[in-house]
Amino acid sequence: MTQSRAMLCALAGFFAWVVVDVAIKLGAQGQAALSPFVIMAVLGTFGAASLVASTLIRRKAALLRPRSLREQALIAMCAISINYTNVISLKHLPLTMFYVVVFTIPLMIAVLSAVLKHEILTPLKIVCLITGFLGAALAIGVHGGGGDWIGYLAAFISVSSFATYTILMRKISQTDTVESTQFINALCVGTVGIVGALSQSSAAPVGWALAIMIVAGGINVLGNVLYNTALQNTASTNVAQLHYTQIISGAIFGYFLWHEIPTWNLIAGSILIIAAGMIVAGQVRKNNGTAS
Repeated sequence: MTQSRAMLCALAGFFAWVVVDVAIKLGAQGQAALSPFVIMAVLGTFGAASLVASTLIRRKAALLRPRSLREQALIAMCAISINYTNVISLKHLPLTMFYVVVFTIPLMIAVLSAVLKHEILTPLKIVCLITGFLGAALAIGVHGGGGDWIGYLAAFISVSSFATYTILMRKISQTDTVESTQFINALCVGTVGIVGALSQSSAAPVGWALAIMIVAGGINVLGNVLYNTALQNTASTNVAQLHYTQIISGAIFGYFLWHEIPTWNLIAGSILIIAAGMIVAGQVRKNNGTAS
């Protein structure tokens, strides 16, 4: 696969995730008010089922078999954390504000790469990291950007988990298939969701809420497969910077569904985060080109 096709896969994957986030926000709020565990149970169970059906139809069920069990377990733990905290943050934050926090993922990847992979943080990277996180603070603003501290805490935990997930995926991509990784993730997320929902005696989704969550489960797996396919065929920094495209589709959904209008500090903070992330990504590409 060419790098341009890999980037298109990432772009499609990020849009698919925006659709899933919208579905989660609809399910977590209003009359449905589904618990995080119920949403995880439906997303994970039907996501795993869709993967099984897809591989059986193609007569490639062997693709679901895991090979690197330790790495698969670590990635599954990240997936569980991402799904749970996403539901919490989407319930407590406006959609556009949620994506402002998501914008810090490329910066978080740079930090974790320095910690986990011992990559050097140059003075320019350090300045960009500080600028990016100051941009996040500006976007949130004095009044909390329309959310509360629970939503922001959950969002930053989700971002940290996703950055770790991305780094681990680059490591496991040489040994395990995309289908295998996503099947294990969906299975673990669904299992934790079912156990959590039963322990809390949470009400099961019905009607439109159930239908939305079932469709979202399939779309979520599709987005994961597209994202991981992109990671296997191009650098993670190339993929990570496309997170910024989510603010466009996220703002459109936010405006028409929840009448969210971006404030000046949200726009200014977003610009700072995007600029910092793009510079960091450019430095990584430059260093990789020099090394090769």
